[in-house]
Amino acid sequence: MTNPARPKQQSFSLTYLDRFNIENEAEGLSEPSGLALSHGHNALWTVSDDTKKIFKMSLDGDLKKDDSFKISDKGLEGITLDPTGKFLLAVKEESNEIIEIRIDTQDVTDRQRLADMAGYDSIAQYFSGSGANKGLEGITWNGETGTIFVMKEGDPGLLIEVSSDLQTIRSHQLLNEANGFRDPEVGAEELDFSDLCYDPSRDRFWIISDKAKRLFLYDWKGDAVVQSATLGYGKDGEYREIEKAEGVAIDTDTNRLYVVSDEETRLYVFDIRE
Repeated sequence: MTNPARPKQQSFSLTYLDRFNIENEAEGLSEPSGLALSHGHNALWTVSDDTKKIFKMSLDGDLKKDDSFKISDKGLEGITLDPTGKFLLAVKEESNEIIEIRIDTQDVTDRQRLADMAGYDSIAQYFSGSGANKGLEGITWNGETGTIFVMKEGDPGLLIEVSSDLQTIRSHQLLNEANGFRDPEVGAEELDFSDLCYDPSRDRFWIISDKAKRLFLYDWKGDAVVQSATLGYGKDGEYREIEKAEGVAIDTDTNRLYVVSDEETRLYVFDIRE
């Protein structure tokens, strides 16, 4: 077996632009978890894991009530948009399930548990010993491969490639210290992963850890982190880290990175500079 080619190193910096309070208790948006850019790149989708609802908001955090809608499930932890812009896909942690929702009808059109997919035997060992809160936490669509990637939160961290019809587990890779997922203040066993998004311009994944308060740029083909940065910002002369970052989305047209905090119920906006 040949070793994968060493990924090209990539240097980036995060420049904090703004933050917005997105809490709306009346509508049930209090624990945002997961983030996806809309098809028109002019809005964001998110879920709140304690509410049976999918939320749409502007890029500066204003809730679009008329475009948000109720669904039959709660406990959703991640969300992504299919390339046509017609379907949203979300993950449910307690059942390790992928749920497909048609936006115009607001109907659930498909749902599949990882355990029911062909190829599950290749990853079953990583789920058998994990706790209930260490299941699927993030989901993204990879336009290059035409497949879906879902991410296991921890114990161990795992990135799983799933066919677009939700029938087959195609491949997987562990997310661990060996391939660069490390933080100076959080031990390897404690490091978790809370969301991810695929970046088509770089052909890499942005992955966040809420415990480490860190953003990783991960190369799937080379199976290595090419760089990471703390998730924080300067305010009143002090550096502050984002508490419980649970969602991330990238707009490659503007090089803007969006992050939502579960604990703070805020949307953060960064500029990515290289």
